[in-house]
Amino acid sequence: MGMEIKLLKSFIAVARLKSFSAAARELNTVQPAISRHISDLETELNTCLFWRNTREVNITSAGEVLLQEALEIVAHEERARTLVKLASSGQVGRLRIGYLGPACYLFLPKLVQKFSETYPDVLISLHELTAQEQLEAFQKGTIDIGFSRPVPRMDRASFDSKAVYQDRLIAFVPLDHPLSSTLRKSIRLSELADERFVLFTRRGAPMLFHLVIKACQNAGFEPNVSSEPGTMQTVLTEVSAGLGVSIAPSCILGLKLVECRGLMIEDCEDKIPLEIQCKNGPMPRALEAFTELTMSFANSIQALIDRTAMPENQ
Repeated sequence: MGMEIKLLKSFIAVARLKSFSAAARELNTVQPAISRHISDLETELNTCLFWRNTREVNITSAGEVLLQEALEIVAHEERARTLVKLASSGQVGRLRIGYLGPACYLFLPKLVQKFSETYPDVLISLHELTAQEQLEAFQKGTIDIGFSRPVPRMDRASFDSKAVYQDRLIAFVPLDHPLSSTLRKSIRLSELADERFVLFTRRGAPMLFHLVIKACQNAGFEPNVSSEPGTMQTVLTEVSAGLGVSIAPSCILGLKLVECRGLMIEDCEDKIPLEIQCKNGPMPRALEAFTELTMSFANSIQALIDRTAMPENQ
């Protein structure tokens, strides 16, 4: 059995005070208990730690070696206790956040900043990941929380999910496209029936891809998908290059639109939720606190999205 912390504390007190009775008073115990602790240590180590007589107590050379180690062990134990208490209150720890870039650019930096003001010792790392990549990261245990689209039905029982805001689909066309007239702010989806489509990759966001296809089908046509880029910025770049039109969440209006334009879709009322998600089970206090903070700002985040993610604000 290893040396007990209480034995080491008694040893340190005797070494510092050079008195068994003074050590007992400091530790709020009786002298026989201190003597027993020192005797147990000496028996375990098979060496003498103190020279003592009726007048004085002096530490031996072996005791000097133990003293340095004991001080470090006790300090480490006290630090561990402190860290555990702080972690249980959310004051220390780490928080690894996965997020959809364009869907979070407007609010995530200020949200993280606000959290860090209250919990400065929680180490935060941000990981821009697609919806599918976030699911894989949760499985690997490399993120603690995610901002993403609703998880697939088969996985929902494993997650605690809360809606942060609702987005909507809008159309993107090249600036030289006939539908890009500055007099027009909206179109009907059926006007895109004969176009080639550039859509964000199905693998990266299955729910979003399915929603766009379904919207087109409801408008009476099957979209001709000619390209599936892996980033929303590439989607806009390909649209700008005249490689096709796109349908995507309005949040990507926050990205750089150079030679393309966003238009509202008159006949599409589908909503695209952005959720904050974590795995079911006991939740560390830092994770719980971040979730609570996010939800306390949900209404203002929704208002921000509604106010800024509009084609007329381009």
